[in-house]
Amino acid sequence: MSVMPKVDTSFPGAGCLLCLAAASMANSSLTTHVQTLPSSDMARVKADMADALRKKGYDVTVIEEAIKMDAIPQASGSAPNQPRKDFSALASKYKVDKLLVIDIAQIGVSRNYSAYVPTSAPQGLVQGTAYLINVKSNTYEWYLPLNHARSASGNWDEAPSFPGLTNAYFQAIEGAHDAVLQPFN
Repeated sequence: MSVMPKVDTSFPGAGCLLCLAAASMANSSLTTHVQTLPSSDMARVKADMADALRKKGYDVTVIEEAIKMDAIPQASGSAPNQPRKDFSALASKYKVDKLLVIDIAQIGVSRNYSAYVPTSAPQGLVQGTAYLINVKSNTYEWYLPLNHARSASGNWDEAPSFPGLTNAYFQAIEGAHDAVLQPFN
């Protein structure tokens, strides 16, 4: 599993610096709350995935430390069905034939904007990818984009604890978690 990003808010569509500053100020209490939320529920997908594969009879080696994706070298060539990164060093280090990577790019809450104007209510969000690589051929055997967004049921704007939106955040995590596990159950 890659290094888990910090749980935070994002405001796509607030593109200019002034727009982003206005969106950040308008949602400052939300951002303060979101940054206190844990990401540990998403991190448990690693152990759950290992258990699911063991139940299927596979010999599983769990890489305990988080993978720093920026430290993985670029692949030397570009062919169809080939990752952009070369995972052969990890495969050699852990003596594995296949490598299941879960790379979470964003976790937290997102609210769409059009310049200064919000165009949606905030949503709990988990974005990233999960993929299985055959390290001998450095090709994908399975690839799953993760884009799980959940809206609050009812009113989301209940500062300071935002219970509806907090629940939506955990539902987004559960949706991403289930999506990764589903093909292996």
